[in-house]
Amino acid sequence: MSTLIECPEPVGRVPSAGSAGAASVVPSAVTTGRVLSFPARSLVLVCGVPGAGKSTLLRHLFGLTGAENRTVLRGEVRVVDSHQSRLRLTPALAALPYTLWRWLVHVLHLLRVAAALRGGPVAVHESGTRRWVRLLLALLGRLRGYTVHGVMIDASPDEALSAQRSRGRAVTARSHRAQTRRWRRLCRARERGPGALVPGAASLTVLARHDVRRLVGVRFGSAVQLTSGRVGRSARS
Repeated sequence: MSTLIECPEPVGRVPSAGSAGAASVVPSAVTTGRVLSFPARSLVLVCGVPGAGKSTLLRHLFGLTGAENRTVLRGEVRVVDSHQSRLRLTPALAALPYTLWRWLVHVLHLLRVAAALRGGPVAVHESGTRRWVRLLLALLGRLRGYTVHGVMIDASPDEALSAQRSRGRAVTARSHRAQTRRWRRLCRARERGPGALVPGAASLTVLARHDVRRLVGVRFGSAVQLTSGRVGRSARS
């Protein structure tokens, strides 16, 4: 059964299902020990507008530094951040304006996600504002026998812009407005359940931006990855 876990405040809230089977009331992942929990063979899409905190969540849970240019392996979990693709292409393309080769970053990111689906859990950085990308990632996961789970990080436009400026990687104002509009539509649609993110999604967890650092770990099956004492290595892809 699909589940929708809402965690916009320290105390989780689960809205009633918009249709039969669309969502069920379950304990909040954040309020039961503040550990996100997924089945062992899961593809987790970490979604939000630029600056919402997607990379922050991945770094917090898996000990990333932000300097990685390859898929990172933490235990059995492969972590794929689009910034890894950007850093990987930068040495060859840095002389060109980023707007000219941003599309290459997106292509490489999708190829790396496909390569990461080898049986173990996969956590993916994805804005979620492009429906065709969400559908493609979900299709790739299902073809490899994964269950798809969504984690949506809510941030106000001001919060997102401030975070972008602080990291020196702000998107254009036009792109920010467009992504914000699409994100708001997705937020309204999620009241229908996890399938609003991608058809057939098994769960959808919604976090406020300030909830990200309150998480103490993530569990895939019986294996728990805590946010302290992490040991891992990079996986070539």
